[in-house]
Amino acid sequence: MTALFVFALVSCETAVDDTPAAAEPVELVPLDAPRLLRRISLDLRGTLPPTQELDRVEADPTQVPVLASTYLADPNFEDRLVSLLAERWHTVMDTYEVNFADYRLSPEFADGFAHAVGEEPLRIIAHVVANDLPYAEIVTADYTMANHILGSVWPLERASEDLGWTQAWYTDRRPAAGVLATNGFYWRYVTNVSNKSRGRVAAISRLLLCTDMLGRPVNFERSQSLDPEEAIRTEPGCVTCHATVDPMAASMFGFWWTIQYNPYEMQTYHAERERLGPELLLTPPAYYGTPMAGLVDLGWYLSEDPRFNRCAAESYAEQLWRRPSDITDYETIETLRADFEAQGTHPQAMILDVLATPQYAAGGFTAEASDDARQREVVERLLSPNQQRLLFEELAGLEFTQFDFVGLENDAVGYRVLAGGVDGYSVTSPQATPGLTWALVNKRIAQASAQLIVERDLSFEGGAILSVPAGARPGEAAFDDQLAALHWRFFAIRADDVWVAELGALWTSVDAIEGTTAAWEAVLEACFRDPLFVAY
Repeated sequence: MTALFVFALVSCETAVDDTPAAAEPVELVPLDAPRLLRRISLDLRGTLPPTQELDRVEADPTQVPVLASTYLADPNFEDRLVSLLAERWHTVMDTYEVNFADYRLSPEFADGFAHAVGEEPLRIIAHVVANDLPYAEIVTADYTMANHILGSVWPLERASEDLGWTQAWYTDRRPAAGVLATNGFYWRYVTNVSNKSRGRVAAISRLLLCTDMLGRPVNFERSQSLDPEEAIRTEPGCVTCHATVDPMAASMFGFWWTIQYNPYEMQTYHAERERLGPELLLTPPAYYGTPMAGLVDLGWYLSEDPRFNRCAAESYAEQLWRRPSDITDYETIETLRADFEAQGTHPQAMILDVLATPQYAAGGFTAEASDDARQREVVERLLSPNQQRLLFEELAGLEFTQFDFVGLENDAVGYRVLAGGVDGYSVTSPQATPGLTWALVNKRIAQASAQLIVERDLSFEGGAILSVPAGARPGEAAFDDQLAALHWRFFAIRADDVWVAELGALWTSVDAIEGTTAAWEAVLEACFRDPLFVAY
């Protein structure tokens, strides 16, 4: 158990505090153990912890990291990772230069095909993390991940004939380079005759090294040449970047398409075109001055770059903190990086370390908190569309689909951006605070889920959510105990008498007008739209 987790154990419980005062930032107040477990469960699984787990950590806060480690084996963990990674990698879009119709797939595969393309590189990362493999494998693996849709249209041999995601190998002689050798990455980050894969280098640098080449300050002198290709080799302001970018771009011409919008051209790695890179860019492949053979070496050089492991720590911290990092986080991220490397770059330990940081566990501010801290730290997170989908599937069995499109995971027919999500192109960061469209989507989901739960549970005692005896009324022990149980299950906070009385009054008002079924639907909808539910 790392030092970061030891901190988390004591910070979850205010009654036990053996940590020196300086160990905890005075600006942050940590969540209590049940609410922290709820946050961890929603982040790692997209579902709420069961009440017995809430009871467990309420009695013993040191059980929070124990339970968190078990969530890494949950079947939903890989899907949650893919959703989190998509917010940063921006590969999951609704449309690409080639779509399902170009492969003569029927319309029922429209959503599935687009998602499969964008998820391909992310599934490699999720596979590495879920299986706790050395993290360098994301850029050195000799395999990709593919489901039955990709396996039916791309040159792939899959390890299994199952419909779901499984390891697969391309049969077109592309090198082993993990995510750098996937169609999904290059279909998202396309190029053209003037860019010559330079934009792809910028994307790789941003995603894997946390180095934004477009953010470099550059001073340009008035150039005597109007030829951009000459300027990038002679103009000092251009050479600053291109001396690094162009040799890396020269390694990517196996993904150089002479005909765009052609499925067979874009799905295939063209090994015979690797030589075009040095010819068109007038430089051989190299990694920051070190010669390399091409894409076959790029993944290895990236994994050996000192920035690679630090970027892994920084990017997972940012994803789970739900904010960008800044200079105030330097020491924390350096500690995460050092622990990551000390543990053989196995990613699960690093994720558990991030969950134990004060930034992740923050639930509020002290009176002494600075304005900078209040603007920087995210002490309440908004449920993402993916979390809402998984959460209401688990609670209510809700399948929010239309015309074979998953309503909360796309925008072609669905509501992903309207519900606060990322479309990978126009919207590249998740919504942090509720808005009008978010509230409307949440309202409809809450109404539908409440109806499904009541239909399922109210017809007999012992339902999954509702287990109140028939005929029970507000003020009676069985009824009030049911409301208190809902509060604990949904919010991870013990209900007080005022809340129970208010919900009882709501139930009574609706029951008098529309009956018992509608009354319980109103109670559940009120819970699902409560800030304590939609925030975590």
